[in-house]
Amino acid sequence: MIIVSAAMVVCGGCINETGEKTQSYEIVWAGTPPEGHSAIEAKLSRQIAPYEGVVYDNVTVSAMKKDGVTHLHATATSPACIYPDRYEFIYNDHLVRTGYLLEAIPESIRQDAIGIAMQDPEIAGVLSGDAGTPTVRRILPETAEKFYTAKTCLSVTWADASASALIDMDSRSVVGTWGAGG
Repeated sequence: MIIVSAAMVVCGGCINETGEKTQSYEIVWAGTPPEGHSAIEAKLSRQIAPYEGVVYDNVTVSAMKKDGVTHLHATATSPACIYPDRYEFIYNDHLVRTGYLLEAIPESIRQDAIGIAMQDPEIAGVLSGDAGTPTVRRILPETAEKFYTAKTCLSVTWADASASALIDMDSRSVVGTWGAGG
């Protein structure tokens, strides 16, 4: 009973009485919201989610109509993260995610993922001199499954060294490399 009560306090606003997920962030439209924006917002709230332990405080959405289809770009920010998450969708009665770039990751997790990647012999072998600052991005399960398994992973990429590592943060291991002989 105490655990259930604690979970309800921690996740206040996450799930309503009907069991539906609700957002804890504000959706702001850049420009004029499209017709039916309330339905779009409800669908967006079920398709975007921050990194575990992170909370979005703002989601800015812009809409553009092209060939009879509404294209949406959503940028989600968190005060706990330096970089935002970005999502691309098309909407024509159904919301379909067409792309994402998820960088809203706490700095401690970001640094941890870089450290794990640098311990891999293949990655370490290509990181000579100044390989530049790597990007760290969240990879959703449906994408990670193509290379590893269906779970959220992190990608650490050094563009200057043309090397990238897929990190399973649960096992704290590199599960795939690209451009590093892998």
